[in-house]
Amino acid sequence: MRRKTIIEGFKNSQKFRVIFKGDGSENEIGLYMTVQQMTEQFATVMARTVCWEAVEMLARMRRVEKACGGIAPVGLGATIRGRQVQVDLC
Repeated sequence: MRRKTIIEGFKNSQKFRVIFKGDGSENEIGLYMTVQQMTEQFATVMARTVCWEAVEMLARMRRVEKACGGIAPVGLGATIRGRQVQVDLC
């Protein structure tokens, strides 16, 4: 049975590169994961929430640009809940 689309505008198998920073240290954490994996493979709620909000923002930006006839963005860098996150389509 086919699973419903989790985030409107992206296939559940769509791959992303996700980079986190902002915990007060100079360390960065980078991951490659699909939309499906984002729902189940984060160890903390904060990481999942920040990533989820960034991907939803990117989906909204892509819908607006497509509706206006522009070029849809393929990535986003933002500070969400005090954490820096970057998401890019692979």
